[in-house]
Amino acid sequence: MNINAEEQSSGDNARLEMSGGEAIAEMLKRHNVGPMFGMAGFQLLPFYDAVRSLNMAHTLIADERSGAFMADAWARVTGRPGVCDATLGPGATNLLTALTESLNAGIPIIAMIGDTNRTHAWKNMTQETRQVEMLRPAVKEVIRIEVGQRIPEHIRYAYTIATSGRPGPVLIDVPEDICHGVFDFDEDDLYVHESTTKAPAVRTRPSVNDIKQASLMLTSAERPVILAGGGIHISGAQEALTALSREHSIPVAHTLSGKGSIACTDELSLGLFGRYDRTANEIIDKSDCILVVGCKLGEIATKRYTIPRTGIPIIHLDILPEEIGRWANTDLALWGDARETLKDLREAMKQEAETLRNRRSKYISELSAGKLKWRANVNERLVSIEEPINMARLCHELNNTLPDDAILVADGGFAAHWTGLLYDTKRPGRGFIVDRGMASIGYGVAGGIGAQLAAPERSVFSLTGDGGLNMTLGDLETAARLKVPLTMIVVNNAASGYIKALQHAMFEGRYQSSELSELNYALIAESLGCKGIRVTDPDRLADAFEESLKERKLPTVIDVIVTRDAGKMLPGVDSRSAPIKKGDRIA
Repeated sequence: MNINAEEQSSGDNARLEMSGGEAIAEMLKRHNVGPMFGMAGFQLLPFYDAVRSLNMAHTLIADERSGAFMADAWARVTGRPGVCDATLGPGATNLLTALTESLNAGIPIIAMIGDTNRTHAWKNMTQETRQVEMLRPAVKEVIRIEVGQRIPEHIRYAYTIATSGRPGPVLIDVPEDICHGVFDFDEDDLYVHESTTKAPAVRTRPSVNDIKQASLMLTSAERPVILAGGGIHISGAQEALTALSREHSIPVAHTLSGKGSIACTDELSLGLFGRYDRTANEIIDKSDCILVVGCKLGEIATKRYTIPRTGIPIIHLDILPEEIGRWANTDLALWGDARETLKDLREAMKQEAETLRNRRSKYISELSAGKLKWRANVNERLVSIEEPINMARLCHELNNTLPDDAILVADGGFAAHWTGLLYDTKRPGRGFIVDRGMASIGYGVAGGIGAQLAAPERSVFSLTGDGGLNMTLGDLETAARLKVPLTMIVVNNAASGYIKALQHAMFEGRYQSSELSELNYALIAESLGCKGIRVTDPDRLADAFEESLKERKLPTVIDVIVTRDAGKMLPGVDSRSAPIKKGDRIA
């Protein structure tokens, strides 16, 4: 970076001479960027050199998809946009799955990709492809930098888009000649909109009349229920939701992404609803008013669009108006930010709070009785001593061992379903991270790294299957190189467990392409620089978890040998769970 001293001394604004890569790095630094994740190519080398000279945190990853997953998890914990980069061609196209995850989940991401030198574009340059067209559906916006002097403006706009409304990923396409070219910038142009450095950048709220109508519907109800989705975490509305629930005795059920909207251990938590549940589905079915908050009511949450049943009044609060009434008939649409709207509802209902708590005391007692009955029905599996280890026992030991402020990252597939159903957060907040935007396996290790970097003082555990780990095994080296004190639990069933379980249920145990080799992941982890622990005895689980909690110098991989019985792999832990039978379609 060079400053034109003559112009500066004459009283004019300082002119800065920078390469395009330097300008991008400078603007990211001014936006208080966190750790960045990527794999360089020639096109972005000036950016990498600027990152080095500015002493910014950047990590080489084993695969571009993993880098984007790391940025995604980091953003979920901090609320700030995660940043990743990739070279043109295969590097860019490797981002597709991860960016779609962030788009569907509402996670703010800045993804930068290198592109060809515009002088020679479309003359069969190395690795050239229609990468922007491929990635456009996976992001909120594509920004292609065509004029070097506009880099500050473009970076500001990327942050604005990523953090406004429903957050999401923004793609910045950087041609080689822009990144390597040198341009003059006015110091006054390198400013930042501070509000856009964290989501949500701007908060909106419904009209006064809509709030009044919603409060009337909720105060008139005898058996109201709140259905909370991941939007609660995006908005930072956990405390507001917990207060509303407690003040007015309204129980809360959550989606996989919404776990932690209130503490799972709270008296008013119903746990997961939808495809798998404890007691929530039955309570929802008997409800006389439902408040949906930050939830898209998608297939899993609604048990393939059968929950809630027709006829129950629905109030739907969401930051995206087009999500309201998308398939379920909605009586009242509330368009706005979850946190601010819940505060407004509390204010509108506060005079009725004591009366409502008294009126609904019997209702809440029924909920407590139902939860005690559920616990009695499943307790045998929670404390099971069978070998190989039962997944319910593994989740039970996580509940007993992890501290209140722990973060559990669950990979896609049955790892998410088991922990979504049985793992309990002990306080409101993003203590459970699961990639439900695309539900891709392969998120576990990368997501754990990103979450641990975002919260270095907290204990982070990541749960992945052996199939998911096989997809991203190289990132164990990344974790070891970073020395993140992450605990990675490998659910080792020598299978693509979710698929094998479905084949068992639907095709009478006829398995095809769902079994893996028996591997010792503790030994593999040791060879990649991690600490490895192998557990075959369920009574050793707690000791292994405690041991990993004390290890703060290296990542720990705990290879847990779980049941090979495909009939026990799906989280149907009691007789109330709907059976899966031949002919069913399960996503």
